[in-house]
Order: sequence, then structure tokens, then C-alpha cells
Amino acid sequence: MLNPVRIYGVWDEGIVLDNHMLKSIFIGYDENGKERFENTRTEIGELIYQLKYQKNRESLKKIMCLLRDILDRWNLSKKIDVVIPVPPSNKLREYQPVFEISKEIAAYLKKECRTDLLSKESNLQVKDGYNISGMIKKIGDIDKPANVLVIDDLYSTGATLNETCKILKNDINVKKIYCIAMTKTKG
Repeated sequence: MLNPVRIYGVWDEGIVLDNHMLKSIFIGYDENGKERFENTRTEIGELIYQLKYQKNRESLKKIMCLLRDILDRWNLSKKIDVVIPVPPSNKLREYQPVFEISKEIAAYLKKECRTDLLSKESNLQVKDGYNISGMIKKIGDIDKPANVLVIDDLYSTGATLNETCKILKNDINVKKIYCIAMTKTKG
């Protein structure tokens, strides 16, 4: 079960599907001095964790099962023309989870998915205290007027999603921007 919440930013409409974590308890340090935690995630939080960090691609099917009702109730198949993922920070992954989620959403909505429009010029992240202003670059074009759906896997401060949408708003062919973030960190 999801607990969607509206999110506000430079986009027209946006939601985050649920929190990422329910609770996290510090349990000590490992043999390398790294902090260890016992984490309890929401259902979708666990699925995103499995997909992104455990490389469990089977999680994608379960994510889509959770998403379908929201996509249908929001009537996105009639509102949007193209699905665009937030550009990933870690370009070294063998596959990009946010790209895979975006492709599945686009397929479900029978829309185009464009993973070739935006790039993040650095692996620095807001969650680590960095200002990412100017780090998202447009590397492709939308060739005709379109409403877009931007997908993010993990929403923290909203800075990355806002920066992504600012770049898209500068494209003359982008009309309305809708956003879905899979999970939100508490903070």
C-alpha cells in the first residue's frame, strides 16, 4: 500500500509515492569502522532499495504493480506525451534504476521514454551537502510540443528534481511538467 503525498516545486503537479524508511536504528560499527543500521523500509522503499542497491531486477515488476493504480487515477496516459528520468548521479552502474523505472512507466502509459535528454555533470549529491545548481545539462531536444512526466527514484530536498525541471522549462516544446518520485527520505 502506498501513501502518496503532493510535492511542490517548479513543476505543475507532483507526488511522492511514500516515505523510503519507516525506522532506522544504529546498531554499531562494522570491522572497517563503518556505521551499521537496522533499517525498516516501506514496501516501495524496500523495492527501490532492492532494485537500486541489490541489483534485484525482479523488484521492478513489483514496483509497477504498486504504481499502476496511481498512474490510472491520475489519468497520466491522457495528460502526458513523454516520460523523462532524472539523470542519475552514479553513471558507473551496470544499469540505471531510474531509467528502468521510467521505461516501464512509459510502456504502461504507451508513451515515449527519453533517457537521452538530460545529463548530470557530476556525481555530487544534495544529500551529501553539495549545491547541484547548474549540474544538470540538456543534451537532447524534444522535437514537438509535449507534456512531460519526470521520474525520480529518491526525493530528499527536492533540489535535483527542481533543477531537472528548471532545465526542461527552458525547452520551448515542454508545456506541462508532472513529477513522480518513488520514495522520500525523512528530513
